[in-house]
Amino acid sequence: MSSNRPPIHAVRAAYVVACAFAGVAGYVDAHALIRFRVYASFMSGNTTRAGVEAASAQFSTAALCGLAIACFVLGAFIGVTVLHSPRRLPGRRVTFIALGLLVAQASLDALSASVWLSVALLSAAMGALNSTITQIGGQPVNIGYVSGGLHKLAEHLALAWLRRPVESSQRLADTHLRRAALIAGLWGAFLTGAFLGAYALLCSPHLAMGFPIAALFAVLISQSPVSGDCRMSES
Repeated sequence: MSSNRPPIHAVRAAYVVACAFAGVAGYVDAHALIRFRVYASFMSGNTTRAGVEAASAQFSTAALCGLAIACFVLGAFIGVTVLHSPRRLPGRRVTFIALGLLVAQASLDALSASVWLSVALLSAAMGALNSTITQIGGQPVNIGYVSGGLHKLAEHLALAWLRRPVESSQRLADTHLRRAALIAGLWGAFLTGAFLGAYALLCSPHLAMGFPIAALFAVLISQSPVSGDCRMSES
């Protein structure tokens, strides 16, 4: 068992924030998919679609997918750079960047929708947000990488079935089943966010971006830890 384990309240707070961020990622992904036919967080889907569209000579759509991928990488680059800077509250700074990008996109929508700029802003925001919480306790997580999360979920279930101990266990109650439940919760938050994103567009398309903006704002004004690892200091 690790002697340098994070306090249990910090782990729980980080999990709540990670679920909120996963919900935002699912919401924005659904919003971008319905409105612009590209993903803002699911870059595997954009990569596959870029190849398919290019093969079909639909180069404009392929280029839009490529733009989403490039801006996601740029957002992640900015997020990781800020997280590793010596400034105070790096996680909150990255969250503020993601929030600012979402507000910019919503403001752009209120004026005149630009598909290319909207996709760029949403993808960059999700890239930055994905760099915030990458570990909860001893469990690596990625709030927007659903395939990887489901693979980890299956891995923990298999190891629990085989009654194998958790490597680098954080505490006595740290089991494979608990880690599987943690990952399942993040997946559920992403799915719920995707449902809400699609539903909001059906009910009130002009106010649809209000939910993810409000969610990130709520995290920023709370005292919850927001960092690349919940063991990192946010003070």
